Amino acid sequence: MNIADNTLKSLHTNDTFVDIFTDHFDESFYGFIIDFNDEFLLLEHYNDDSLYNGIIVFRREDITRIKWDNNGINSAFKLISRQKNIKGFVEIDIKSIESILKSVDKTFKHVNLQIQNINSDWSIIGQIQEIDSETIILKEFGTMSTLDRGMLMLSIADITRVDAGGIYENNLLKIHKVTKSANS
Repeated sequence: MNIADNTLKSLHTNDTFVDIFTDHFDESFYGFIIDFNDEFLLLEHYNDDSLYNGIIVFRREDITRIKWDNNGINSAFKLISRQKNIKGFVEIDIKSIESILKSVDKTFKHVNLQIQNINSDWSIIGQIQEIDSETIILKEFGTMSTLDRGMLMLSIADITRVDAGGIYENNLLKIHKVTKSANS
């Protein structure tokens, strides 16, 4: 096993609070590593206010650095109230992007897709209607102000990150009266 995999395994096994950086997209994310493989990493995410903010599945190739055990991270960790009762993580299948999308949608009743190589601000939240290895069709949620719902087809290859269960997404589900599963 290489240094990166050994370190990720240790961080996961020791339940270490980390800060994951995707410098190409100028972002960093606090959380706990829940699972990883050669291609993907699943993070239990906490926002900058140390509030639980769902999950994030990264393509490992987009992760440029991972930090842990410094003053800033340790201070943020002291403020979190970890939700140990969240069972949905075990149902997220990170074998492939298609399995990630299907299992996230099934568990959280939505997906939040990041298309950062095209536009770093582009975030698409919706429910999967159809999917194959190349294409996804979503019933998209509009913003909280528009509440517009429309259909959207995209290439799976353009997806750089998959999020779900965050504060904003959960509020959209409430507004749209979407019933979430017992696991989320």
